[in-house]
Parts: sequence; structure tokens; C-alpha cells
Amino acid sequence: MRALTMLCLAGAVGLTTAAAQYAYSQSPYVPAAQFCANGTSAPCAIIPAYIGPDPSLGNKVGYSGIIGQLPTSSAGDSQTPFDNMSWQSFVGLNWIAGTESAPAATGLSAAGVRVWQTWAKVNRVFGNSPVQASCANPSGLPVISIGSDGKGNPSQKNDDYYQASTDVPLIDINGNWTLYERRLNVTEIAYLAAPDGNLLNTLLTVAGQTNFVAAGNSVAFTASSTDPQGARGSMELKIAWRVLGATDDASRYITQNVLLAVAPDLVSNTQPICATVTVGMVGMHIVQRNPDYATNKNLLPEWIWSTFEHVDNAPLAPAACDPTAPVGCANLNQPSCGAAPSAAAASYFVPSTSATTNVPPTPLSTLPNFVWNPAQPYAKGYVQPVSVGARTLYSGPQVVRCWQIYSLTVALNQQWQKALAGSPLANYQLVGTQWGAGLETYLAPYPSDAVPGLLSNATLETYIQNNTQPTASGGVGSCIGCHRAATLVDNTTPSDFSFLPSLATPTPTRFQFAR
Repeated sequence: MRALTMLCLAGAVGLTTAAAQYAYSQSPYVPAAQFCANGTSAPCAIIPAYIGPDPSLGNKVGYSGIIGQLPTSSAGDSQTPFDNMSWQSFVGLNWIAGTESAPAATGLSAAGVRVWQTWAKVNRVFGNSPVQASCANPSGLPVISIGSDGKGNPSQKNDDYYQASTDVPLIDINGNWTLYERRLNVTEIAYLAAPDGNLLNTLLTVAGQTNFVAAGNSVAFTASSTDPQGARGSMELKIAWRVLGATDDASRYITQNVLLAVAPDLVSNTQPICATVTVGMVGMHIVQRNPDYATNKNLLPEWIWSTFEHVDNAPLAPAACDPTAPVGCANLNQPSCGAAPSAAAASYFVPSTSATTNVPPTPLSTLPNFVWNPAQPYAKGYVQPVSVGARTLYSGPQVVRCWQIYSLTVALNQQWQKALAGSPLANYQLVGTQWGAGLETYLAPYPSDAVPGLLSNATLETYIQNNTQPTASGGVGSCIGCHRAATLVDNTTPSDFSFLPSLATPTPTRFQFAR
């Protein structure tokens, strides 16, 4: 099972879903959007280092997270500061680099690369896959490179089309594989290069990791400042893209024109794919190492996990679980999470074609398990064409969201989307923010140290949204629950919730040597 994923609900006090919804409707409290980490009233380019004031985190005893009755004031609302940090990060990362001092109307729509696109891809730090497509790129386009290990498997060294948690791809209604890329900031790169100040103990190579462990060290990535405008800690990003077609409204997406390069041994005719395509962002994970215990006694040093989706991705399941009362959900550990809803077409859902949802494609009996068609639809053979009006769509996994979004997060989303009107960012929603917590009240099988206990992105963890524990076919639907298993290449030494050190190379790459 793959490890390189970033995921992420909490226990309940026994409220039924209906009772929880009643609590929602009766609560007069509406959380307030904080549009910039510096306190100004408009979205800005500042990527925050930490959450703003959160009074309930200062308690010396545990508490219950987002369970039961909703808070009636900001004094009891522990979640909104995390959600505001998530939105501030999403906006700041998607600002156009070099226009950080411009207002949002310019900074989010000007020509140029976005801030996160200036960060290094994983292969820039850990080296490339053994087999890649050799494609001419005269226009200098960004490249999404799907490499292989030389044995018929896509490699995690470059970009990917397998979901990390299940080794299974996701197919959209255009019949194309969803594409994934990962980035990390310079703070994390610096730590990986010399975690204890000694380049011989680098976490970028197997030998360095051996030296690091032999010296008695423990992995502890650089933490952020406790000041929202201070130094940011180690950060990792994972972005999900879909290839846009002629009938897709590209103006609704964060897009880029890219050179799609696919290794020849992953293609059905064994020829590399070198194609120029337009891709639209459908999901984004943002992960940042938070400070250790400071004034916030209930925040554990387990990173802060934010996940966003495009609003057109998938409909909500009719029996979607309620994050304030998850124990009452009948669909736990059931990937389909109920029958298909009566809904219009979405990016990953074709209406009226199947009652079964969240169905992974069936792999071949030979490698590669999921082979690329030489031309679009790239997942031809794993989907069925369906006529919907004047369009031909492709019915595949039939994705639905298995969890409702926490109602305070929904209220905050609406404020941010309104403030971002006119920008494609207004078409994205925060699914949730997970953080390590000292919970006093929780219910098994949910984690006792995370709020929310489960959280997943329908484009990045499609098939494990309801998993409360790992299974033979996939991991648990929790960032912290999944990533606590991360280790160095020895499969023993904990690597502080990051799977990236498992990509260490036997010898330094050119980039590593240059550093």
C-alpha cells in the first residue's frame, strides 16, 4: 500500500444526526472570516505561520472537539481559527508570484505562476523515476511527468496518477486519469538536507539516514512560529488535477497549460505520451508543521492538515455521515457510503448510470495494472461511454462525498467565497482542517488525538473516506491516523508524520549535492 498521502472528524456524545442538525439550526452563532493574517478586512497574500487567537486551546484539560452541541460564541469555537488559517493559506499559495502587494482582484488573476508553483517538486529534491518520457518542450510549459519504476508501476519520485492510500487511480467524466503532484517549501528542504546540522546525516540519502539514526537523533521537522505573521514551518502540498475538455468551463478552475509526459511502459502501445493539455485543479492538501506546546495546551505537535476541493467535484451522498455524530452513521467502513443520489452531472459523477458509488476501477492481471490509452480518453477500457444530452460522458467510479462538511466550516466557506467572487478561487471549498488535539471525550473507533477524527478529500482519498481503521485495500480516513505510520527507509524510525523521507536515494542527486 502506498504511503505518500495527506488526508484527514471526531467522536460524538451520542447525538443523532437529526438532533445535531437541530442544534445547527438553533445556534445563533456564526463564525467570522478573518481574511488576512495581519487583521485587515480583505484577502491578502500572507501565508500564515499559525492560527490566530483560539481561547479554548488554552485549557489545561482535554475537551471534546467538534462534537455535540455547536458553540454559541467564539470563546468556545476551537475550529474556526484553524479553518481561517486554511483559507488564508489557500489564498496566499494561489496568489500570483511577484504580485503579493497587489489587491486580490489583481493578485489572484494576473498572468504568471502562482506562489506554490515556485516551490520544489518532490523529484527536484529526491531525484527522478528510473523511467520517464523524453518529450520536447519548446514552449517551456510546466511538466506533469508520470514516470515508472521500470517494472510497470508508476513511481512516486515524479508526479502520479495513483492515489497514495490505495494504489488505485481516479477517473473523471471525460474518461481521463486524475493527476497528482507534490511540492515542499524551502524550510522543509533545508531540514531534510541537514536535520541536525550535519550534511553527513542528511535525510535525503539512505546512508545519511543510517548516520542520523546511529547518532541517536529523532526526526522533528522545523516548527512554525507562534505568530501568524512569523516564520512558517515545514510545509508539504499535494495537488489534484483533471484534464479539461472542450465542454468544461475552464474559467471556474485554477488552471495551467502543461506538457503531459507519460513513461512508455505505462502506455498500451509502449510509446511515450507527450501531449499539451489544460488541467484544472480539483483538490489541494496543505500541511504545515505547527509549534510544539506553547500557550495552546491542547494542540499537539502533529501538523495542521487542510484540504480543499472544487465545488463541482461530486455530489453529497444521501446518507452522508454527520461529523458531530459520526457513531450514528450506518456507512462506516463502506466505500460506497450508500446509494447514488439524484444529482446532476459532476466532474466525477454521471447521473442515472449506477446505484453503486465510489467504485475503484478493476486492475489488469498484468503490469501496469492501469494502463494509459495513447490518446484521450486516457483511461479508455476502464470506463463506459454514456450519452447525457448532447454530451458523451464516461461513467467510472461514480464519486460521492461520504461526509457532510461541518456546519461552521460551511458558514465560513460562504464568507470566503463571497469575498473571492470574480476569481476562480470562489469555486473551491474547504472540506476541513485537522489538528492534533488532547481530547478528553471521544468515542472509538475514532482517533483520540485529532479534530476532526476523520477527514478526506474525494479526489485524493476517494475509496477510503469512511475507513476508521486500515484495511487490506487502503488506509484510514485521517491525516494524523495515516501519517503517524510514516518512517524512514528502515521502516522503523518514525519520520514525524512525513512519508517523503521514504524516497531517500542511495547516493546524492545533483540537486542534493548542489545544496
